Amino acid sequence: MTQENVLTLHGFRYFRWSLLLSVAAIVAYLLDDPPVAPYGGTWLGYTLGTVGALIIVWLILFGARKRAYRSNLGSLRGWLSAHIWLGIALLVIGTLHTGFQFGWNIHTIAYILMLLVIFSGIWGVTVYLRNPALLSEMIGGKSLQQHGVVLAELDAESRNLAQKLGPDVQQLIEASARAPIVGGVFGRFAAPASCATANAVTQLQQIGLSGDKAIRNLYAVQVRRQQQLERIRGFLRLKAWTDLWLLIHVPVSIGLLATLTAHIVSVFFYW
Repeated sequence: MTQENVLTLHGFRYFRWSLLLSVAAIVAYLLDDPPVAPYGGTWLGYTLGTVGALIIVWLILFGARKRAYRSNLGSLRGWLSAHIWLGIALLVIGTLHTGFQFGWNIHTIAYILMLLVIFSGIWGVTVYLRNPALLSEMIGGKSLQQHGVVLAELDAESRNLAQKLGPDVQQLIEASARAPIVGGVFGRFAAPASCATANAVTQLQQIGLSGDKAIRNLYAVQVRRQQQLERIRGFLRLKAWTDLWLLIHVPVSIGLLATLTAHIVSVFFYW
């Protein structure tokens, strides 16, 4: 049985609602016969614009709902599912509201910001669905802190093994243990150009795996450390990009709300 996720929640309940809303908007648009070319100022344009504006306000309220842990207004997963599907329905409703009439004005700016919010949201949902660990911050069923404990245990084991070997090997292991998981401000966004643990693995391999048993054991531990590092770095890299997405998605959403307000004010007071 396929596991239920935010898209399929309650048997695609919110998808069905959004589909019904989108189909109704499309049918109304096709049946409408305005005396002029379709645009936001017809009765249908005002209707679709009102519905779209209410959806935008509701979508932005999702941020407040996420922080209302004791709210009785439905589950957070339900809000998220509706947030996703209504956001996609907004793409249809908002586009039909414009009547495909665009220009260099606040109305088109609001439409462009709406598109940026919707498509950045779709990208974010895709990333989270493909990488559910981002939601739970768990890697292979373990938290980042637990993975850090494993690294510390591997370092202790490596140091213990290195005591039986020469100072060069001990220095190599110490460098591996002290190297940062990520380096610099932008270190989380890309794999490091060099890695002390990878260097230790390479150097130990060159020393010779067919030699001392302590070297072979140390090599095996450092390989495990390298794998552990790759898991942590991969997760942090993915999380960094999704955090960057939030830094784009949220401000653009606020910008959309501001331009939507300007759009509504200009329509009702200056037209």
